[in-house]
Amino acid sequence: MPTPRTTTHTNPNAKSRAVQAATLAATAALSAAAFGVIGITGCHAPDPPPFDPHTYQLVERRAATEVTSPPLRPLPTTLESTFLNRAAANSATRGTTNPTTGPSTLVATAPSSAPTTGPALGTEPQVRMSLQEIMQRAVINNRDIKVSGYQPAIDETRVIEAEARFDPTYFANAQYQKTDRQIGINQAGSVTQSNGEVKSISDIYQFQTGIRQELESGGSIEFRAQTSYNEYPRMAGVNPNPFWDDELVLQVTQPLLRDFGNAINRARITIAQNTQRISLLELRKQIEETTADIEKTYWQLVQAERNVRIQEELLNRTVDTAVRLLNRRGEVNRVPVSQANSRIESRRAELIRLKARVKDLSDQLKRDMNDPQFPVASALMVLPGAPPIQDPVQFNLKDQINTAMENRFELGEQYFRIDSAGIAAQVGKNNLLPALNIQVQLGTQGLDHGFFTATQEQAEFDNINWQVGFQFEIPIGNRAARAVYQRALLQRQQALESYRNLVDQISQEVKTAAREVETTWNEMANDRQAVFAAEDALRGLVQREESGLDPISPASIDTKLNQQQQLADAQRNEAEAISNYNLAIARLEQAKGTLLKYNNIVMKEESIPFNKKLAMMQRK
Repeated sequence: MPTPRTTTHTNPNAKSRAVQAATLAATAALSAAAFGVIGITGCHAPDPPPFDPHTYQLVERRAATEVTSPPLRPLPTTLESTFLNRAAANSATRGTTNPTTGPSTLVATAPSSAPTTGPALGTEPQVRMSLQEIMQRAVINNRDIKVSGYQPAIDETRVIEAEARFDPTYFANAQYQKTDRQIGINQAGSVTQSNGEVKSISDIYQFQTGIRQELESGGSIEFRAQTSYNEYPRMAGVNPNPFWDDELVLQVTQPLLRDFGNAINRARITIAQNTQRISLLELRKQIEETTADIEKTYWQLVQAERNVRIQEELLNRTVDTAVRLLNRRGEVNRVPVSQANSRIESRRAELIRLKARVKDLSDQLKRDMNDPQFPVASALMVLPGAPPIQDPVQFNLKDQINTAMENRFELGEQYFRIDSAGIAAQVGKNNLLPALNIQVQLGTQGLDHGFFTATQEQAEFDNINWQVGFQFEIPIGNRAARAVYQRALLQRQQALESYRNLVDQISQEVKTAAREVETTWNEMANDRQAVFAAEDALRGLVQREESGLDPISPASIDTKLNQQQQLADAQRNEAEAISNYNLAIARLEQAKGTLLKYNNIVMKEESIPFNKKLAMMQRK
């Protein structure tokens, strides 16, 4: 049965990770902040400071001032190329002869416009970070984790609230009673007036103080001291008059059928504890989702940066092709160079988009980390600092399924829901019983002119009184209790079916994730072969061109440019396969419920200020 605790284990899949553990300090810190010192001592938490939105925005506002946006260049209206002489191009278009190069011959010139690919990645402020370090910073600073981190402490207050039902209560009551009423017959303390009327006249001051407590067995106990000062008219015949009446009373009430037993009366506490444990697992869920998102973004960033390098290599090959054409002026006409120039500009445009992709993913990592050192609005770029895994990782499906059944947080949550539903069913079954309560009361009394003498007489235990009573009650038909019990049974059965459904779902997720690891590995192997083949094909074309076997023509140049593109596409496919392989391994760990262990993240839940009893239960 999964528990809300996780421990550190060595990665069984030999993933390249740093040994340092990313400690989940956010859990303890946030819970302490929300819970304060009220968890055990009962002290009142300090009032929070007033909310100031500007304070929360200050870091990003300051970081944004560091970023400058370059002016946008105007759209071209004529052909602007690094490799075409504009005058020669116009002359060739008009069919005239250039005196230097001859008919329609092209020459290289200086660039007529700046490169359109934007600044290179290396020219911007950047920091390279390993996935381990990014995870560590995110676990401590991520806002989503911080928000979820408050819920366990909030639910813990509900546990204490439920337990406080059995805390003793001190009470004190004071009352003054003035009586002046006509009665029909003479009785003790009555006065017959001159007109024949019989009246009851008295002044009574009463005070009670004591302690009462609800018992976990379902009953209650009360110990009280009560005293009254009674004064009657002299003609009332009361002796002594006035007098003090002191009494000590012990009263116990205990249900014998309905609401009897510790399990029934602690049901709210147990359900609140289960809810609090579920919130801990929900916190773990948020941490897993955050780390999974970071894994995905990180490997996408690895792929995106690799794609930029691939595109730069492709652009360099295309530029080299154009330069080679220009160096063979006497053999080259306008068409091949224009083909190369067109590919150069289109590949530059694609490089712009690929660089923007790297920056977007870098900003996403900064957003996931929420580290004050790396504001999202800052110009600093976060780039990968560790190479991806390119080694085969073998998995045994049986072991993976068994691991998932022991570690998936969904099964732990559903277990606690089933337990809560079972407790509700027990309470519903108990409520079918009639109410039969016994009440026992024992007291000792003292009465005299003075307060202290009355108290002294009370302490002599000469006046002992006691009483025993029974109370019985049952609704006719008892339909409400039967309906509640039936609902509780159905809800428990519903929870059991949900557990079975989760088992099937988790098995499918693990099997699919394990298959994806194998699939992406095979894709990576085939894509690498495709890269080798594309390199060999391009090398063959270059060799044939250099040896003069293939004359320069629009068709041959188009074939060469296409082969360059095919090589770049094969390299991009390989980079995507490598990224997907690393991501597939992480998804398998997530499907097994071991993603936090895989990334050396430890939930130190004992640091949260729980009450001692609950903490001991969680350690078992």
